Formats: sequence, C-alpha cells, structure tokens
Amino acid sequence: MNKKIKKILVCLCSSLMAFSLVACSGSNDSASDGKTVTLAKELDIISMNSSYATDGSSLEAIHATIDGLLTVDADGNLIPALAKEKAKVSKDGLTYTYELRDAKWDNGTPVTAKDFVYAWQRTASSADAEYNYLYGEDGACVKNAEDVISGKKKPSELGVKAVNDTTLEITLSKPCAYFESLMSFPVFYPINQEFAEEKGDQFALTPENMLACGAYKMTSWETGSKYVLEKNESYYDADKVKVDKLVFNIVKDLSSSALAFESGDVDFTKLNKDLVDKYKGSDEYAEVLEGYLWYFQYNFANKYLKNANIRKAISLAIDKEDLVNNVLKDGSIVAKGFVPTKLATGADGKDYRDTADSYMDTNIDEAKKAWKAGLKELGVDSISVNMLFDNADPAKSAAEYLQSHLQSTLDGLKIEMVAQEKNNRIEMQKSRDFDISLTRWGPDYADPTTYLFLMNTGNSYNYGDYTSKDYDKKMKEAADAQNSETRWELLKEAESIAMNDYAITPIFQVGGASLINKKVKGIETHAVGVPFIYKNVEIVE
Repeated sequence: MNKKIKKILVCLCSSLMAFSLVACSGSNDSASDGKTVTLAKELDIISMNSSYATDGSSLEAIHATIDGLLTVDADGNLIPALAKEKAKVSKDGLTYTYELRDAKWDNGTPVTAKDFVYAWQRTASSADAEYNYLYGEDGACVKNAEDVISGKKKPSELGVKAVNDTTLEITLSKPCAYFESLMSFPVFYPINQEFAEEKGDQFALTPENMLACGAYKMTSWETGSKYVLEKNESYYDADKVKVDKLVFNIVKDLSSSALAFESGDVDFTKLNKDLVDKYKGSDEYAEVLEGYLWYFQYNFANKYLKNANIRKAISLAIDKEDLVNNVLKDGSIVAKGFVPTKLATGADGKDYRDTADSYMDTNIDEAKKAWKAGLKELGVDSISVNMLFDNADPAKSAAEYLQSHLQSTLDGLKIEMVAQEKNNRIEMQKSRDFDISLTRWGPDYADPTTYLFLMNTGNSYNYGDYTSKDYDKKMKEAADAQNSETRWELLKEAESIAMNDYAITPIFQVGGASLINKKVKGIETHAVGVPFIYKNVEIVE
C-alpha cells in the first residue's frame, strides 16, 4: 500500500470503510488450539520497521505490535490509543497537543513523548523512508518537514517536541483537516531510541530485535513461511486481548489454504476467482469491498503511450464489467475514477464518488476511433508495448484478461507480458523499466488526496512521470482552499483534468472474498490505512 492529504474535518473518519469479518455459522472445526488463531496470508512481511514499511502485511503486523497515538474501532472511527484522548488543537489549527497514557514497551521501559519525537525525526530525515513525505505538505503538514526531508534543515527542527515525558506537542505549517487520521498510520508510531540505537542495523529485523507496546509481540518469523504474534502481557489494554497467539502461515496458493481451512488447520483464508463459486454459498464465506484501486500506469517516456489518443483507446476499450463480474468474481467493482468508492465523505455527507463524474466508461466504438487517430498521428500501423504486473491474483487474472481483450479489440496492438513478484514490480516501476504497469494503491487516510496527490508532478509514486501544470495548479488551489466545500469541488476539478488527459486508467476496486471460522470473531478489515486489525480477535465457543 503507496498518497497524501486527507479529508475535511467534518467527516474525517466516518468514511473509513471498515468491516468486522464474522461468519454466522458453519461446519468448519476450529483451527484454534486453546486460544490460538491461525490465518493464511498470501504475502509475507517485508519490514517490521515503522519508518520503512509500506506494504499491507507489514503495516498489519506493526499495528498489532505497536500502538500509535490513535487507532480506529471496528467501524473505522478514530479512537485514542497511546494518547489518552484526541488532541487539544489551538484556535489557529496549527498546534496539536497529546497527553499520553501510562504505557510500557515489553521490556518494561515507559512509552514517552520522546519516543515519538525520535521516531518522527528519524523517519522524516531518512532518504530510504518512502512514507516520509506524509510528514510534509502532501500529508500531515508538520512544520519544517519539507526541509528536513530534503536535508535543508536538521531533524531537530521538525515541528514536534516532548514538553515532558507524557506531553507531545506538534506544530503544523498550515491547518490540516485530516491530521488526526494520519496519527493512526504506522509511519507516525513511536520508536524507543535507546533500544533502536543499541540494535543498530539489526533493529526490527528479527523478533529479538523488536520492541512492542501493542496488543501482541512477535515471537517468531520464518521468512516466506510463517510468523507468530503472542499476547503482550505488558500492554496497557491487555485485558481486552482475548487470544494468546496469532499464527500467520504464508501460503502462495490459495487453493491449498482453502483445503487447509476445510481440514480445520486454518481459521481464515482469502479466496481467488477460481474458488469463489465453490464457497460462495457457504455461511463461512465473507465478502468486503476493499480500498485498493487497480489501475494502468503509463510510462510517458514511451513514444507510443505519450500519445493521448493511444491512452484514450486503451482506456475506453477495457470491458470493466466483464472483468469484475466474470473474471474476478470476488466482489470487486468497476472503478469510476481515480478516487475509489466509499473512501471519503464530503461536508454534504455524500460519498465523493457519488458526487463526482464517472470516467472512462467502456465505449468500444470511441476506443477504435481514438486508436486509429493515434496510429495516424504516430505514423504507424501497429504498436508493441509491455505490461508489468504482479504474478499473483487478482493482478495475474486481470492482466491476462486485459491482454487478450485489448489485443482483440484494438487492431495492431501487441502486449508483451512481464510478470514479477510484487517487490520486483515496484522496483521496476521506480526505475521506469515498464511501458504499462498494472499497479494498485491503497489509501493511507480517508481523503481524495491520498490518491490525487499521486499524479502531482514529481510525486515519488508518479512512476509514469505524468505532468500537467493545470493539474498541479488545481491541486494547489484545493490545498489552499479556505472552506471544505470549495476544496471538495477543486479536488473534483483536478481529478477531471487528469482523467481527461488519460493520465492513468482506473480499472477496478478490489473485493475481498474469504473464508472465516464461525468460532472466530473480531478480525477487522479496513479500506483505509492498516488493512487488517487483530486486537479484538476472539474465539467464541
């Protein structure tokens, strides 16, 4: 999961799309041994270091073992975590003050405001921390963050300070309506300086080099195979943690994990398209709409894809309804724009997507006209490009469908398939080693800008290097808007500019089909921020 600003203070968190995955009844015997819950996961953790983690699996494990100032409840509402309550905010909206509760790391050391100051300064000043931009103008707007990130100012000049051990004060460069929502995101979590510096380059690489202040602590991590989280008895809210152990098995083949579920060896597994029809009638089947949006990112350095008519043709030729209904079949829906459905609610109480325009609806006739026009403008009669994608579902199934459909619809189009593991795909995008990438983005906070910022000129995730003065100008106008209604409309105008440029092609918003043991309750999935939260997992006999 990679993002920016947030939503208007009014409905900051009401739009967080959260579900508690619960199955009503079923026949599966529990894989729980005593108070152990076993989950099958497709992807392993990449990093347990909150400064550097960017993927969903890592964010979930970090959230389970470390608390931030705030977190979210099962309905996606912001609630206190390490903070006793939400911040006291100055009248000018520039100063946020948090009082910390009495909490300890699992080595007995108190969690203090200094842990936050150290973590923030460390992350913002690290060139390798991909999410450090969230401290700046495209995120929390922490004072001096842009200069600290660029190296123009010292980390100590970042707008965060420990007034005392239990009081944290944060100064912003400008008001940020969604600031508190970001405080539930792992890149803003505390790090104990003494422990981190003692461990050096081994910090957070193995369980013995980790420190927990969350509901669980990691006790085992077999890379590519399994990791184990056990209840943290030092946790301030340990009485609310109902299971002793969470076991995460890394399973690349979901057919195998589905069989393991049937035999009672796992309590939770996701399902791919080939398994949905088999289990959809089961009362242990659950389906949610996730926040991840899959889209085509075009490399604007490619001489063919630089042509607007070629991008338009590809965008309009995709039969998205056929893709989600007959190929994916997992609850995914057609993407109507670059901002997903049920991400953010405006001051009018309506979902952003419901009041914004719909873009790139399938239109084969218009696609073919644009294709012919593009070929003529380029002086060619055929085009060959490659498509980079993850070699795992839903990307793999979607990519195969898109290749076949586009080649058969647009005469003269040849698409070479480049399947890669997710990490390799991201690295190839970073190095601009692609023509078209089928990629995804998951929202860090509930505001349209978590997507729209991605198309700003120079954004670190704008791997295709789309640039538009009009778009950048409109986004700046939105950032400087004096009221929420004006800002909302300016964001819609910005999205319109990029969509009419065919800067990217939104394709589908992913659904999550899964099986869950009827005895296991409280696995929460959230469309915004950390995808899965496990604090409230319990076994009900």
